[in-house]
Amino acid sequence: MVLQAKNWLYETAMESNSLTFAKMGFEGTIQKSSPKTRLNLEATFLLAICYLREQNLEKARELIIKAVDNINNIKSDERRKQFHRRLLERLEDESILVGLIDKSASPLDLAEVDKEAVKLIMNMTERQILIGMGKAIPQKSIDLLSEVRNTYTLRLPASDRKLLPPPLTEDTKEELGKRANSALKRVAWRALCNPESDVYKAWTQGLSVVYDKKYIAGAIAASFNSFSISATMIAASATALAIKFGAEVFCEAFSPNSMMIDRHDKS
Repeated sequence: MVLQAKNWLYETAMESNSLTFAKMGFEGTIQKSSPKTRLNLEATFLLAICYLREQNLEKARELIIKAVDNINNIKSDERRKQFHRRLLERLEDESILVGLIDKSASPLDLAEVDKEAVKLIMNMTERQILIGMGKAIPQKSIDLLSEVRNTYTLRLPASDRKLLPPPLTEDTKEELGKRANSALKRVAWRALCNPESDVYKAWTQGLSVVYDKKYIAGAIAASFNSFSISATMIAASATALAIKFGAEVFCEAFSPNSMMIDRHDKS
């Protein structure tokens, strides 16, 4: 379907932070498709993410409610549960990401990010790094997580509220860290995992130059700076985890998922 293919294109643009182009595309899909179709639902939800990234919370809230109303048209409990989980988890990831954005802050300093990442790698386990990352999530993200969750559940019948995954809270530091790492992979994954890049080729071959030249820390810092994310410990934690996981796990097992769900996908 042409509109479905275009949605993939617009989602790719959104992930590259080309929000104006992505918004125009999703709005076109919404206008050209029936409100009761999955295509329309996905375009509506992805458009909500665009506005969330722009911190236009009023418009994002309006579209989230519209998307939730569309999910109510799905007859299958299993499919509704699948959509609720995918949509809500993605909204939570985006809430964490948006809360980290600070356009008035100074850009990340690569030397500082690398120095802190080395300390984490030498002294902490993956679990400890994730807990530390969870502790470093700003209150702005926590507040947005709560607001998005409340907006999402507002239009749900009681029966569907039981289908939702448990909420993220500031008390669940490890889970919060995991989700922060998941959200931030959307920012840095392409910078590190482009098969044509020198970074990826050297990393997958296990060459020490990747670490000696601060390639991973540099790619993550540059990607974060492009999104106006300037928290040194968050960048250092993401760098440390990428190095601890290794190229294969980071680039393959943890590649960002598309929001659009294939009809044969039951997960």
